[in-house]
Amino acid sequence: MSRWGSFISSHLATNGWSQNRLAKDTGINASVISRWINDGMEPGVKSIRLVAEAFGVPVTRALLAAGAVTADELGILPVVAPDPDLLTDDELVRQLDRRLRQRQAEPAPLPPLEPIYPPEEKPRQRTPGTPFRASSGLRAPGR
Repeated sequence: MSRWGSFISSHLATNGWSQNRLAKDTGINASVISRWINDGMEPGVKSIRLVAEAFGVPVTRALLAAGAVTADELGILPVVAPDPDLLTDDELVRQLDRRLRQRQAEPAPLPPLEPIYPPEEKPRQRTPGTPFRASSGLRAPGR
């Protein structure tokens, strides 16, 4: 399977989508999506963009997966993580300690705020069947 086919298959599985769902969300024919996965057919840039938007991933990630650009062309440096099996116990403990301290230093996320309205400005609920009236206090010119 091509990198693009693996990218599509992986994101379909992650999202719990079928090929038909992706086809519907992107407007791309389902048979084209099947050929990407099964036959290694290469997508065009427009299709890559549509797929990235549907999956909610950066277009650059999809372009890389499709082989439309290289990491060098995007100026992305490879990140090589050390193999934990190659670290000594002391190095591993230091790495974990550093990470834990870093996480403790990060502020906790704040809960979402609810809007507070003064009693006179609180939005009113419209009763079904009643006509809509603007409540901005503004009038059309000449009225």
